[in-house]
Amino acid sequence: MRELFDPIKMMKTYLSSNATGGVHGSHHVYWVPIKLFNELPITLWQFNRPPDKDRVEEIREYMKTSKRADGLIYLACINNQLVCYESNHRREALKEGMPDDMAQILVDVLWDATDDMVKEEFFRLNRAVSVPELYMGNYVGEPADVVMAAVEAFCKKYQAMKSPSSRPQRPNFNRDVFTDEVIRLTKNMRIPVAELMERLERLNVEMSTRPPKGLTPSIVEKCNKHKLWLFAWGSHLHLE
Repeated sequence: MRELFDPIKMMKTYLSSNATGGVHGSHHVYWVPIKLFNELPITLWQFNRPPDKDRVEEIREYMKTSKRADGLIYLACINNQLVCYESNHRREALKEGMPDDMAQILVDVLWDATDDMVKEEFFRLNRAVSVPELYMGNYVGEPADVVMAAVEAFCKKYQAMKSPSSRPQRPNFNRDVFTDEVIRLTKNMRIPVAELMERLERLNVEMSTRPPKGLTPSIVEKCNKHKLWLFAWGSHLHLE
């Protein structure tokens, strides 16, 4: 009888034969050459946000020079699909433009996993930081893709003020921090995302007319130039 094709068994054998590493507790850890890494059929875990393209490019430029990827890239095999649930910005950055003498990639694989197992690992890895609800698919308002579409439209409109840093200098903003704020406000105010975005635009116009008390000339100049005042006085949005 012909043996059924098992992609997971094939992948395990492939890594074991072509990458250095092995069992590490309940996980497997491998040193994977860049060419082999990019041949692996890895996709974004369904509960992760899409990587920020600007952040990906920033990381890519650094890795081209340093010829290495910092830290582990965390993968899991769920329903015969290899997904990345942590370090997706680095994974995306590695896809193109890397030098041939790039250092091997350190990869952590959780084989035969479930979404619940991966959620537990995700929370464990991120226990020291605030994990946005959207990551875990627990947003109780509108679907996550509606939230992300609104956020991406905002980011496109005010691209010049968008920062890859999670702690951007005023009057800039960070995409993921802004996303968290949108989720928080729509839940607390009990309004649709579209209505919140309209209110923010009206607030932005109103803020542009306020006396620039406490703002440096450079902040005022940048806000005037790019027409965004929401983060001139602070990095967070407030209900009031």
